[in-house]
Amino acid sequence: MDRGLDCVPSTCPRQWLYLIGDEGVVYSETRNRFAGLDASAIAAYRAFDAGASIQDLRGFQDKRDPSSEFEDGLEAIYALAQGTFPLEETRLEWPVLDHLEPADSGSANVEILGIPVYVEYPPGPLEHLCHDCFRNCPPTTQPVRHRLSAQYEDGHWAIYANGHELLSSLQAEQLGLGFLHAVRSLLYAEAEYDVAFHASMVADRAHGIMLCAPRESGKSTLAAYLVAQRFELVTDEPALLHLDDASVSPLSMPISLKEGSWPVLQRDWPQLAGALVHTRSDGTRICLLHPRQARFPALPQRLSHIVFPDYRSSSAADAERLSPLRTLSLLNESGMILGKHLAREGFEAFLRLVCATPAYKLRYASLQEAGELMHKMTGESSRERS
Repeated sequence: MDRGLDCVPSTCPRQWLYLIGDEGVVYSETRNRFAGLDASAIAAYRAFDAGASIQDLRGFQDKRDPSSEFEDGLEAIYALAQGTFPLEETRLEWPVLDHLEPADSGSANVEILGIPVYVEYPPGPLEHLCHDCFRNCPPTTQPVRHRLSAQYEDGHWAIYANGHELLSSLQAEQLGLGFLHAVRSLLYAEAEYDVAFHASMVADRAHGIMLCAPRESGKSTLAAYLVAQRFELVTDEPALLHLDDASVSPLSMPISLKEGSWPVLQRDWPQLAGALVHTRSDGTRICLLHPRQARFPALPQRLSHIVFPDYRSSSAADAERLSPLRTLSLLNESGMILGKHLAREGFEAFLRLVCATPAYKLRYASLQEAGELMHKMTGESSRERS
């Protein structure tokens, strides 16, 4: 292993503890899961792994702080030592396409990251709304592997994937975003990658910056702003990472922007004024921004920085450098999927990449502040490498 990254075998089969300074990560190859541990949690994990019981460790608890958090933490760490990880959402098993019948409605054969997809949508006023997310997808003559279709049932719309219902009870104005959700689900389930992130990524000749954040954190708005400056758009989600060369696949899909960001971005992107308006299930209005094809890179882009944007109108501008464990924790919170066939060697490569990649929590009150912080951040990293 690399210097500063030590591997400790566990008694639980095909499970290892990786030590990174005073922190650590437990990885199970059997479950393809990991969990981060701070210094005290590492001590508890190693004690449990050596045969200690929860009752044994309770004796070390500070009697002045008999909190339930200590109990809950011990229970979770003990479970990890036995190979049991916290519950997570079940990974979507994408249905197989049995057959394909020509549609009476509108249709298109498109390629999405090399995957040929047959898309069916209703003709008439809804056609443009449904086709909006596919505008930059090239047509294809390859044999179809997947079919996405919109069907009207009992007064509502539904999106089907290979004949199986994926989304239901949609209003007409939600269809476009329904197709966008279906495409993202398809990529998470069927695309080639080692690790997938709920993230945007922008790149220039020297840097590939992944913007990771949960919904409503402003990552897509920041990505649109950066693309209007000097960056290319690699992806607005998902970001699909390949560990052999630490690169992210380019994805010619639009940037999804909430209504609140339109006025801020219209100077750089005047086409937002006439863009189609989609509606989320919570009523939020969305526009899909389509940069020119020249703004998309033709080849995968190497990851050089990881940034967690945190826009707050009253926030002081700040770029906080993050530890590897904090980076892993925030990546997990933002949404991350380990590839189905990652295995131990792949996870170790991922861990080395996280340890070697500068990561920052970016707090800002304006896009201009964020741009200045990122310029400073990339400059500091370049000086460190030299």
